[in-house]
Amino acid sequence: MQQHAGNRQNDPTRRSLRGRAAGWRMTVLALLLGTLFWIARGSSSRNGLVPSGSVPSSAAVESPATGPSSADDRLRALAVGTWQDEYRGKRTLELRADGSGRMVVELSGWTATLFADRLEFDLVWSVEGGRMRKQTIGGRPEERVRMILDMMGDRVDEPILELTADRLLLLDADGKTRYDWRRAPKSGS
Repeated sequence: MQQHAGNRQNDPTRRSLRGRAAGWRMTVLALLLGTLFWIARGSSSRNGLVPSGSVPSSAAVESPATGPSSADDRLRALAVGTWQDEYRGKRTLELRADGSGRMVVELSGWTATLFADRLEFDLVWSVEGGRMRKQTIGGRPEERVRMILDMMGDRVDEPILELTADRLLLLDADGKTRYDWRRAPKSGS
């Protein structure tokens, strides 16, 4: 009887099921890491066209009389403030005039259970050549933020497709995914 029990462990069907379970766990882990990637980037992947009547920021700001640095200065001034997004959790991005910033991500469901209800990312940002550049320099909970940064990197460089008083539309490095942030309502309003 013991020999039969030992043969069950070497049974090809059991080995195949163990392999499938391990593969399933790796798939779930990959999906979770992908979710963290988008959270860490601080952007959503809502795809869409620029609405008619809207002018992309580079065309709206830059004219023959104003050079790129003047256009970047205008974009930088317009970007200052608080932006929100509801993609994969509520996100709030605060861009301060001194080039510092903070992004707060409020998670729910299984992602909150696995990672945290709330993630905070401290960052520095700039606008150069019509592109939003952000670097995460820390955050809380520290061990979770460090893990995300180790896996995904700490910098993003995204073309600004549109920047108005109410909308910040950025393009991912993949050239397809658009990140759509909306100006947060002012407190007390």
